[in-house]
Amino acid sequence: MPDLDSMFDKSGPSYWSRRTDDELLSMQLTTDDPESVENLSTEYPPDDDAIVEMAYNVTGREKGKVQCAFCQYPNHFRGVVMRFRSGERRLVGRNCAQDHYGVAFEALTKDFDEARTRLDYVERQRLAVAQNVDLLGLLRAMKSDPAVKAFADTKTRLKTFIGSPLWDRLVRAADKDEMITGRMRSEIFQGRPIAYAVDGDTGPVRGADLIRTGPAVSQRLSEIEVELSTVMETLRGTEVQSRAIRAALVRMVDLLKQIEAERTRMRSVESFFDDGNLIRVGGWMSLNGRRNIRVAVLPFRLVDDYGQTECGPPQDYRIPGKALVAAMREAVVLQRKVTRRAS
Repeated sequence: MPDLDSMFDKSGPSYWSRRTDDELLSMQLTTDDPESVENLSTEYPPDDDAIVEMAYNVTGREKGKVQCAFCQYPNHFRGVVMRFRSGERRLVGRNCAQDHYGVAFEALTKDFDEARTRLDYVERQRLAVAQNVDLLGLLRAMKSDPAVKAFADTKTRLKTFIGSPLWDRLVRAADKDEMITGRMRSEIFQGRPIAYAVDGDTGPVRGADLIRTGPAVSQRLSEIEVELSTVMETLRGTEVQSRAIRAALVRMVDLLKQIEAERTRMRSVESFFDDGNLIRVGGWMSLNGRRNIRVAVLPFRLVDDYGQTECGPPQDYRIPGKALVAAMREAVVLQRKVTRRAS
């Protein structure tokens, strides 16, 4: 902490507004053990220049409430450490200090609270651009993962297998969350499996994200990469205004949601090729003119015995981007869990 003369210098801007980002990062603005601060006195506060030096909130601690220097008994959990020109410190509840200092205390707390807010944003800014976390590199790794191409290829194979105009009808049902009706009964006839389409099973297309209309996963990830590059460029700046940091972090939260949405979309492969969904889709195809469709196992897949074609899930398919999501969640965490104990 700077010397007292600097702390109480009134010749220019207020003490907290003069602190640089690096200075704030090196300072102690909160404590979870206010009674341990140095030069603490429980006597009534002197009539002297003072600043708000630290804040504390000890709600729920076993030790109980903190003693207010004004009230002279333990009566609050949430308060501030005030430092006086003499170097002594006092613990006071915010309400008590407001009652005693009035408008002057409002100015002191406003100055201090703005410094705390700034510190919070700078901490999150520094975390987001930490050298050991390459968010753009992780995003590019996700975009180039073989599973992204496998997802697109699976949709193409399904379109070819189902064929027009049934494919267009199925996509329309997926886009509008409409129900389809179809069910199959399998039997063995002359040593080979056959399937009969029967009515009765009506429901939505599970894993509909696999076939819905929209840009490819790779295209969406490329669009996200462009926006994330802009966000990171802002966060890498020096002395960036708190408002700009906040806007960049809010945008990063939105980009994180978009990335998670693409990962969810890629999981739709598993749902679509679930046996129950294939039985419904295969039955629906049979009821609409595509005979000889059945569901095979290991893995579950659609088979056209007449055309001697089949369509199943991709092999060794896994969802990429787990490390990216974890890193972005850490970067945009709403409240850093940093404990700053009094010295």
